Amino acid sequence: MVFDFHNRKYFRHVRNIASRQPVRRILVTSVRVPKRERRLHEVFRRLRNTKHKVDFVTAQMRDKGKFGNINTALATVKLQDYDWVVITDDDVALPPRFLDGFISLCEVMGLKISQPAHRYHSYTSFTFNYRKWNSLGRITRYVEDGPVTAFHRDAMAYVYPFPELRWAWATDIAFCNAARRNHHNVGIVDYTAIEHLKPAGQDYPMQAAKAEARAFLSRQALRPDRRELFRNMEILRDIHPDRLTYDVPCPMGQPATWPAAQP
Repeated sequence: MVFDFHNRKYFRHVRNIASRQPVRRILVTSVRVPKRERRLHEVFRRLRNTKHKVDFVTAQMRDKGKFGNINTALATVKLQDYDWVVITDDDVALPPRFLDGFISLCEVMGLKISQPAHRYHSYTSFTFNYRKWNSLGRITRYVEDGPVTAFHRDAMAYVYPFPELRWAWATDIAFCNAARRNHHNVGIVDYTAIEHLKPAGQDYPMQAAKAEARAFLSRQALRPDRRELFRNMEILRDIHPDRLTYDVPCPMGQPATWPAAQP
């Protein structure tokens, strides 16, 4: 509640940049889990409450991992028609007009892969993903592959098709590494924090997931360092009409201006 009250000071600025942002074409995709369709419909209802043009595509859960099913769903659409692809689970609670603020802040910070932060009653795998005090958003080294992850069209060019791991662990390390190779920002939007309603790993064997992840990282020649991975590169503290205020120097020592990046 204190965080929500504090964030009111940002409301006018975020509303202003959202109103100035062009309408984007956003594709929302998810996996339909038997007996949980009602939850997914509620998430989609929330996501429809936006100025952006949003389409939805889903895949029925099959005997494959999350991203295997997502690949099946995305194969049915023309991805080049969309500015953003948002992958969501069905067990999330979203703030009002979530996409308006979330996408605006992603574009202001020049993020190509992003996630909303977690509220403090939310189930998350890492405390790094909880929202930070006095922060609109952060440019980071790491973005988790759920429960809500957004990919700009520039990132979809190199992350799709997604690796079809059975348990999906370490997929996020691979796509964040690909973004870094392409000199793209990834990050977390603190202002639009969501709540994950159940803990991860309840429905599958965690030891098998860890073993699969280790083998995948080995094949990709990736050796992530936890201290390097969970690091905030820049924290967006304030938005002014002509500039952004970060508490970490911008690359090359140059001040950021609004908009920070061309979408």
